[in-house]
Amino acid sequence: MSLVLYSLPLIAAALGGAVASRFVAAGCRRGYRRNSIDDLRNVADSVPQVLWQGLPDGRVTFMNLRWTEITGATVDAGLEEDGWAWQNWFHPEDRQGLLDDWASARATGHQFSSYRRLLHSDGTYRWLQVTARPVRNADGEIYRWYGVSTDIHAEMQAQLSVQALNQTLEQRVEERTRELSRSERRYRSIFEQSRVALFEQDLDALIDALRPLRIEHGAGLSDYLRDRPEVLSGLLSLLKTEEVNSSAEHFLGKERRMLLAQSRPGVVDPKPFAELLQLIADGLDEQWEGMVTLKASDGTIKKALCGVTLMRSPEGTRALTHLSDITDREQTRELLIQARDELARANRALSIGALSMSLAHDLGQPISSIAMDATVGQRALSKAPADTVTARKAIDRMVVSVRRAADLLDRTREQASRRERSVEPIDIVSIVRASIQLLEHEIHFQGGSVSLDLQVQSVLVAVDRVELQQVLVNLILNAMAASQEPGSKDPAIVVAVRSGREADVVVEVRDQGVGLPIGSEHRIFDPLFSTKPGGMGMGLAICRTIIEAFGGGLTASNNAQGGATFSFTLPRL
Repeated sequence: MSLVLYSLPLIAAALGGAVASRFVAAGCRRGYRRNSIDDLRNVADSVPQVLWQGLPDGRVTFMNLRWTEITGATVDAGLEEDGWAWQNWFHPEDRQGLLDDWASARATGHQFSSYRRLLHSDGTYRWLQVTARPVRNADGEIYRWYGVSTDIHAEMQAQLSVQALNQTLEQRVEERTRELSRSERRYRSIFEQSRVALFEQDLDALIDALRPLRIEHGAGLSDYLRDRPEVLSGLLSLLKTEEVNSSAEHFLGKERRMLLAQSRPGVVDPKPFAELLQLIADGLDEQWEGMVTLKASDGTIKKALCGVTLMRSPEGTRALTHLSDITDREQTRELLIQARDELARANRALSIGALSMSLAHDLGQPISSIAMDATVGQRALSKAPADTVTARKAIDRMVVSVRRAADLLDRTREQASRRERSVEPIDIVSIVRASIQLLEHEIHFQGGSVSLDLQVQSVLVAVDRVELQQVLVNLILNAMAASQEPGSKDPAIVVAVRSGREADVVVEVRDQGVGLPIGSEHRIFDPLFSTKPGGMGMGLAICRTIIEAFGGGLTASNNAQGGATFSFTLPRL
């Protein structure tokens, strides 16, 4: 699925930068009394994207404060190295490509657009769309570039997820993609012809009215107002709109004089503004963003993304508000959700074959245990006198194995239906102990041993008990099988539970067997790849899928002294 499917918010962001520039320019022509460097900075900093200015030779001379919010570095730091230091925050693998795209755009004079990864303040790299348009003088020569950089990480991840769908669904995915692409082009045209609506409002009268309510209700003021829409509406009526741009007139279908006469033009439901009034009453200089419902002059109901930047000064408090029409984007999002739901249902149906292989793989162990314990019980009862103690133990183990097989069958039915897995807080140490106990007879029969290395005694994780036990049993059985191969050093297996980094718990299954196949270590979790004669190659693939579904990860590596270690992490509660 192409990236264009997810690019609607990027257009609104780029247009936001253009409108902000036109808003300032228009203010200059009207002799707008607040036209100053501070106003320009406030407008630029209110846009939730990185706005920047470049010279024809490629040097960047300006960035808004969104750069600092994203990277943690100051704007001055990004403008060092004679306007080229900003490139150091991009991923090393993307840096040269970004510079090549930038050079090509400057050479051709065409619009600059590039998708690259930027280092954020938390140490992670996230995808950005970096775009810029040239500004030319009367002779047609470029003397400035104005650009906007927008976070598209979620859209890129969604694109990769769609590309990873089962190949058998390729035709349906392509059909749905074409349908959504057609809708996307229609919606893109709408956005390209629109502009972000800007309002500047005086909040002094509103703040005076909020003061006694803040004293009475404190931090619960927003809840109080949300439950009393009539009070909230009365407070919003105290807003004094002092300036609007032409895009606001076009967006709401009202003339400028009408918008200036209204405190909250077109607001249908005031409840989303309760949180904003709490911020205003608390005296916080923060930005607020929310989705609001508006009514245009022709009665059309529109959804808009509303952003408010509070600006406090000795002269009073004002708000710079921008409205972006997201009505069509919301409809597109609903179409995409419907498409994903349809594909998910089809994927479940086509996964029955994989579930059958999984079931055959996972039922092999309990069925083998049942057969083995039945033989042991039969021999015990055939003795004279009958060894009832041994027979009873064998029957008890058979009951446990039968229940485990039944649980696996139930889980397979759940995966084939729409029901969710049963996730609940469970002590992972207890599951480890139960899994080892379940395999106790088989371990002893094969001449092996399993020991516990518990560095923590009790850790709660949110998992499905049956699925996690399925992972543990599979990893222990694989370790036993590796320990029986020729060349193994010792049939002893160690299962360790310890604390991981941050809030993770780590479970390791270590053996001293033959280790992972040299040269194919990276394929060990691939479906249908197996190192066992006659193996189906589904067990480890299923195990990784289960662990990742619970927010963890499963890895494998060879030990320095021989054997292998399979390790998985899970977030602790």
